[in-house]
Amino acid sequence: MKVNHIKQLFVALFLLLSAGTATAAQWHLAKTTLNAAGSKDTLTLEVSGNSFSFSSFQVDFTLPDGVLLDGTPILGELTDGHALTWTKRDDGSFRCVAYSAKNTEMKAPVGTVIRIPVVLAASFTGEAFTAKNGILSNKKSVAQSVTDLSETLRSYKERANLVVNVSGLEQKVNPNAPAPAELSYTTIPSGKALTVGYFKDDSCKVAATDEDRKKEGILYVKLSYKGDADYAPFEQVYVMSLTSKKAIAAKDIVAPVAEKIKAGQLLSASLLTGGSVKDGDYTVAGTLAWTNGNVVVPAGKQSYSATFYPDNSSYYNTAEVSVEVDVTPTYLVTAVATTGGVVNVLGKTEDNVYVKDQEIKLIAVPQPNYKFESWSVMGSDETLARKDTIAVKTDKAKTYTANFTPILHEVSIEKKGNGNISVTVEGTSVENGTSLQQGTVLRILAGPDPNSQLKSLTVNGKALEGDKVTLTETLNILAEFEVKPVNMALVTIENAKNGSILLYKEDGSLIASGSTVPVNSKVRAVALPDAGYQLSGSVSLSKVTAGADNQYTVNGDVTASASFAPQTYTVKASAVSSNPSQTSTGTISLSKKGEDDTWSPIKEKEKLAYGTSVRVSIDEGQEGARLLTILANSKEISQQNILIVTGDLTVTAVFDHRVYIEKKYILWPYQTYYYNGVSRNFVPFASQTYAGFSFDVMYQDSEGNKTAKAINADNYKVLLHRDEDGLYNKFDEVYEDGLVIKKSKVSVTEAPKDGNSDPKTRPADMTITKTTKDGVTTYKIEPTGDAAKNYEGTTYYHSTNPAVKMSFGTSILRSGEEPGGHVRVTNGGMPYGATDGEISIPAGTIVTLEAVPAKGFMFSHWSDDATNKNPQREYVVAEGSAGVTPVFVGKADLAYSLASSSSVYNGVAQHVTVTGTGSEACQITFFFDEACTQPAVLKNAGKYYVRVYRPADAENKEYTKVFPYTIGQATPEVTPPTASDILSGQKLSESRLLGGEAGIVAGTFAWSDPDQEITEKGNQEVVFTPTDPNYKPASVEVEVKVVSASSGSTPGPEPTPGPDPVDPDVPTGVESIEDGMSLYTANQSIFVNMPREVALTVFDVAGSIIYEGKIQGEVEIPVGHTGVYFLKCVAAPDTLFVRKIVVR
Repeated sequence: MKVNHIKQLFVALFLLLSAGTATAAQWHLAKTTLNAAGSKDTLTLEVSGNSFSFSSFQVDFTLPDGVLLDGTPILGELTDGHALTWTKRDDGSFRCVAYSAKNTEMKAPVGTVIRIPVVLAASFTGEAFTAKNGILSNKKSVAQSVTDLSETLRSYKERANLVVNVSGLEQKVNPNAPAPAELSYTTIPSGKALTVGYFKDDSCKVAATDEDRKKEGILYVKLSYKGDADYAPFEQVYVMSLTSKKAIAAKDIVAPVAEKIKAGQLLSASLLTGGSVKDGDYTVAGTLAWTNGNVVVPAGKQSYSATFYPDNSSYYNTAEVSVEVDVTPTYLVTAVATTGGVVNVLGKTEDNVYVKDQEIKLIAVPQPNYKFESWSVMGSDETLARKDTIAVKTDKAKTYTANFTPILHEVSIEKKGNGNISVTVEGTSVENGTSLQQGTVLRILAGPDPNSQLKSLTVNGKALEGDKVTLTETLNILAEFEVKPVNMALVTIENAKNGSILLYKEDGSLIASGSTVPVNSKVRAVALPDAGYQLSGSVSLSKVTAGADNQYTVNGDVTASASFAPQTYTVKASAVSSNPSQTSTGTISLSKKGEDDTWSPIKEKEKLAYGTSVRVSIDEGQEGARLLTILANSKEISQQNILIVTGDLTVTAVFDHRVYIEKKYILWPYQTYYYNGVSRNFVPFASQTYAGFSFDVMYQDSEGNKTAKAINADNYKVLLHRDEDGLYNKFDEVYEDGLVIKKSKVSVTEAPKDGNSDPKTRPADMTITKTTKDGVTTYKIEPTGDAAKNYEGTTYYHSTNPAVKMSFGTSILRSGEEPGGHVRVTNGGMPYGATDGEISIPAGTIVTLEAVPAKGFMFSHWSDDATNKNPQREYVVAEGSAGVTPVFVGKADLAYSLASSSSVYNGVAQHVTVTGTGSEACQITFFFDEACTQPAVLKNAGKYYVRVYRPADAENKEYTKVFPYTIGQATPEVTPPTASDILSGQKLSESRLLGGEAGIVAGTFAWSDPDQEITEKGNQEVVFTPTDPNYKPASVEVEVKVVSASSGSTPGPEPTPGPDPVDPDVPTGVESIEDGMSLYTANQSIFVNMPREVALTVFDVAGSIIYEGKIQGEVEIPVGHTGVYFLKCVAAPDTLFVRKIVVR
């Protein structure tokens, strides 16, 4: 913690820690229902019921198990330029203290005081948050207490969707049945009772009677569920068709086998293979598909409804069969890190949801000067290996935490002889035996007593070079003093702020402050500014005479002094897209903190001084862009972070833009079929990255009418819609002729008894005309009325001529199965039966032959005409006819390959190109495993598997193959940092890296070889290590300048006219007053010597005032007992500082 922060904290304690009285003020949380488990949120703590005006406050809050602090608490809207300090206490609570150095009041007595960013464990459901020890304090240090708060926080849980399986969408009508036709259903989970309503119209306003449900026609069935605590409301309208077609019995269906999928996927993601339907001993051609493939499935083995759609839909009804699907459970697994590092997840999914037993690798990456300590599981005592890389298998919802701790080194301080040694960190004294974090810069100064000199000042046995050392190991600091010889000049190097002064002898060796040099010897002075500073003016040397070559002759005791001013750096902000191919549609702006503690916008190309405070004032996405992260010189920050300028600073807001779903990757497996009175769901199949997406489907008929149920014969435009979400833009596409329902042919269901009677037909509303010639009566049957919409006419032939036995090969419908296929023989749609592979047909009859290929085969031609490729033909039966035979050939075996089996990470989901005939119909899905049980998005660097599937069609066999695919790490584009100067012979670790960034890539810069000793100016290797595992480390060269005795001297030291003035100038600024102040303790008293008049208040840790008054010069203040005390000094209304002192 910086020294000025410590000062402010002591002021806050002075204002707060006094006795308070009861008040109506209460803590209040703006919301207690948080986001979903595993996500981030912000707790907003408010003060309510309060009328007491206050300028500072204190609160101790405790987070529930399973809720982790995610960054730094942030002051709320009530504050007005206030500062915040917070610490974690031994009991696990966090103490927050807000105060104003100017004692400014809050904007109002009630409102938001603090926001607490948190991350929820994947397993978090609910637990109590507490806020205690609340104090409000006003300008006069009068305090009021705030009533304690205990409130249960709960994570948001979205209600699940009920899964409904239906059967009986098409049924054979039975006018004489005792009960009307019903639509059957089951639910997942079981036992949910739905409300069922039968209607005659698709708007479900005209109820259907029991009699309506006993006759042919189309009815609409509405199933609904009002919902409960766990399941959302459900409502769906189904089309139920009652026909006189032949029903397929459940016992005649062999169910297909469903592929294993994961919970949360669409049912359509489970591919169906196999399955068959029999009518007696013969196979019925058709297709099995999910009845509702657009439903999201829960985990577990459950049965779902699949529908058989017969090719001969004018003869057979559709039929439903239950198919068991093994749905693997999924779990939300997240990984977080404590301060000091990050966690990389290899095999990470976009939503942090993983299949049961899926293996992921967690890598703990410490930040500089931190080390990995251990793994833990939030809310669990599970023991994990103490390795920075572990592989875990998902077995439940979990949040893994990588625990990091600072790397500490002990500092031992020893002196021998008459003198003193000072070791400080940013002005704060370091005591012997103190352990400090690695990377801490120590300033080491030794001062001899009168008539003594510094003999040696060593660090780990080696002479200290300069006055600063960066802590990289345990340090043993030893200062040895000896008697000062006569005729020797004492060298005193003043403690310059923000830099060092180096004096060299003629032989190039360093002169330590407190040591001596011979009178009349020559010295050289060199300034070494701290990182971010530059010499202001020149080094001043007393008791010297300027000579040639920037050397100075020593005339007496030498005092060296210098001042250093901050350098200025470029500070800029940019908004970029995470997708390199897109232009950002977001904005970001920065503001700077002035000397009056007010914030103002940073102008374009403005340079700011080292140490200036900067914050993000505005960041917002446009056109649906969402803020993904903010990087400050490649370090991830939050909008509330205060940044300190320590070099060129680039603040980058990375926006994740919604992308457009590409139409070409949305496929549909079934486009054309014949009218059968059933609304057949169009289930779009999303390929590639979009696999598993669901869409809203509407249909538009040829007259422009839109409907959710496509039943009648027509060429439909398919209208697909998907609402925008956090990742994808709204999808609205039209597929011309996406769904074609052809007219079915009228079927004769019962032959006429003779040439004078008419046949019975399906549907019954027909116009029949007949003619008779040569013993053959020809019936022309045409649909009328509504039937004409969906049916086309047919012709039936009734012959009284002698029958002719025919076999059409041996492949007659309902005859023995041949490998290639069979022939279906019909007359007016009514099939002929076969006996021993032969059928008898009266001469003069014209029959329709349909070649029906077996699985894996396709029709080629007819045996009597190689040019006839039509599987349907008419055949005139004449006396002596032998018939014709269909010729079947095997379907083609397709072969596909990936155009490329690898790519390089580019921040967006990859698309894979498949080469081969008909590749546009391939369904491409991505997985983490070769068994294709762990779906993946092809985006992050790693190894994947690509499954290419193409369903069988009329000419080609089904194709499935799995290909390996690799996404390699990208190389970040790095803007190198700059390096601070170091002394010749120092380790490279003493040079600080300033600035540097890698665009949208978060990471850290570090020296490749920090322990090497540098003796001359040159380029050194710096490694940028990304915290994003999608990027590989990158090396850059950075110039390091070396300061030595041969370095150019600083401009002219000022000549010293003689002895120092007796009365120095009276200090006026805060820093000069502090520098001129002496402070020590003895005999349980505090001794203060002030160079000018100040108002002094001394108080203890409890806030009790020990002394208050104006002083100048030395004053003794008895305190009476040991302890920690604070001195508040006010030299002017706006000139205030606080010192801490320990009375032992």
